[in-house]
Amino acid sequence: MEKVGVSIASRLGITAAIAAIAAALLGGGYWWVKSQAPRDTVKAKETGLKLDVEELSFYGAKDSLVTGKVYRPSGILEEKLPVVIYCQDKSYGESWCRSLAGTGAVAYCFDFKGDGEKARAKDLEAVLKGIRNLRHADPDKVYLMGEANGCLTACTVAFDNPKKIKGLILVSPGFNPLEISRKAKRYSGTILVVDDAKGRQANLAEIEDFID
Repeated sequence: MEKVGVSIASRLGITAAIAAIAAALLGGGYWWVKSQAPRDTVKAKETGLKLDVEELSFYGAKDSLVTGKVYRPSGILEEKLPVVIYCQDKSYGESWCRSLAGTGAVAYCFDFKGDGEKARAKDLEAVLKGIRNLRHADPDKVYLMGEANGCLTACTVAFDNPKKIKGLILVSPGFNPLEISRKAKRYSGTILVVDDAKGRQANLAEIEDFID
């Protein structure tokens, strides 16, 4: 029994060491993905497509745990899909993510841990770093979707990481995204502004064409 205990302890020690090395290599604000609950299956309301739903957490700066849910079409094997990160609280984003995944994308929504724009941007950057490495995520097709205050956060992170974000989807932002920062000049991705007054179905059609 003692030998077994030592063996398990050794394995745990090795795992911890590997995680520490990975954190050091990735620099400040490392990422890790943790499955918190069994995978669930739902249907997209608009298309009827079966979706897998799973809770995922990302460890960011100072070991803060950013929690959220990822939605993706069921039954995909090795196919890489566009990724949409919804930049507003999870309670607002789950309905959107369910609809977005119904168009054939991987969609993720989460709860911000930090208060203030800088802290929210750091949370989003931690999510961005981790979600690009998901098995079914296409790292060359990552989009940030902002709504309400999330529009500003999405723009901030996109302009600070211009090579990692292919496009911005902004729902009735109330401002010109290219005029909020000098860093916007470095951003070469595309920007889609949708009018929430048009309704979910019309907006989804625009977004589906945009991320295709």
